[in-house]
Parts: sequence; C-alpha cells; structure tokens
Amino acid sequence: MIDASLALTSYDVPSAPYASINHNLPTDADFFVVQFFRSINQPEKVIVVRDTLRFLIAGIDTSATYKLLAFKISNGIADGVWWVDNYVYDPDQVNIVFKSSAENSQAGDPKSYSGTVLVADQPVIRTVVAVALDADTPYLLASTQSDSNGAYTLDWNGYTGQMLITVHDDYGVAHVSGEARGVGERIHPSIYNGYVYDVTITGTLGLEPTWPTEAGQTVLSGSCQLIAVPFYKPFSQGPYFV
Repeated sequence: MIDASLALTSYDVPSAPYASINHNLPTDADFFVVQFFRSINQPEKVIVVRDTLRFLIAGIDTSATYKLLAFKISNGIADGVWWVDNYVYDPDQVNIVFKSSAENSQAGDPKSYSGTVLVADQPVIRTVVAVALDADTPYLLASTQSDSNGAYTLDWNGYTGQMLITVHDDYGVAHVSGEARGVGERIHPSIYNGYVYDVTITGTLGLEPTWPTEAGQTVLSGSCQLIAVPFYKPFSQGPYFV
C-alpha cells in the first residue's frame, strides 16, 4: 500500500532566487517530473519541467551530490525516464545533459507487483510507474493506473532487482480554445501555476482565462465552467526487491 496522504502535497510556484538551466529532454512531452535524490528512498525535491530545468535554489543543498530522475508525461501517461548522475549545483551552469533510459527487453518470466494508492486514507486514481534501479542503465519497468479503489498491478517480464515506485497526479489536457469539454474532464493552463481545473459545466472552451490559484474557486472559459484543484506532487516509495 502506498499511503501518499502526507507526501502528495501541491507544488509551490517557484519564486526568486531560482536556477534556470537548459536541458536536452525530448520536446514531445506535456511536461517532465524531475526528482532530486541523495537517498533513493525518497526524493528531496520534485519539480515540473518544460523548456528549462527551473528550481528554487534554496530548495536543495547546494553542496550535495544528487541523482536526477526525469519522468516524461504525455497525455497523463508516463512513457519514459531520463537521468543525471552526480549533479552538484553550479551557479554558472547553463546546460544539463540527461541520459536516456535503456529499453525494457521484456524477456524472461512474467512478474507483477500489486498495491493500493491512498490520499488521506481514501483510495485515488493515479498513474503508477516503476523504475528498474539495478539494471546497468535504469529504465521504465512498468506503468499503469490505479482504479477507483486505489488498486493497481504492475506487470513486466524478466527483471529481478530493486524497483522504485512513483505515483503521479493527473495533469489533464491543455486548454485549447474551441474544444468541447464535459463534466469531470481536467484542463491545465498553458503556464504552470500549481493548479489544474476540472470542468463542472459542460461547454466549449473560449479564450484562456485568468486562472484562479485557490482551491475551489471557479472560472469561466467560453461556456465551460471549471474549478481549481491543487496539482499534487509525485510520491516515490521503495526501493522494493522484486
């Protein structure tokens, strides 16, 4: 069971002073979730990344050595992992190079791992991904989505070793003027602000509005009404030996 009730808290939108570093991550993702690890048991910092690796300098130990893991998220699905070894903050750094993960060969005996995702003791639907840590090159081992009861099962072939499980919130789809959206669908703004917006009245999206940044506030876009919902941090648990 993954009880994420304490760890899944909404992102703070970074404020100065912050680092802004160019990266080589693929451009065909909605965004990347980048985790800073000193101990593989739990990331010390989690950020959302698009065009640049942007983070509060005060949020990390600037003298420490980190491993960075970047999860590619497209249409709410994690479909790749990239990493950086031995990252140490350098105020003069302009570019950072992530290594791409190895391919999952899917050779060997079928294996699986099951669990439950909870937030505040309530089951939730979340994207669940597993990374093979003991491979020569770490790679995305398996991914799935928990059901309405919070239950999930990860399936793969062959791999034996340490596995890190990470749970991701739903970032929804981009706001596109003229698109029809129904009740319960989730929209994210063009500029990340720590919130996503669930449709509460079916309609057609208009121009992108000024997004409220307080949970429960509503906003109109065209004929759609949307309500602000905090976007929650990914939560990692493990490593597990499988």
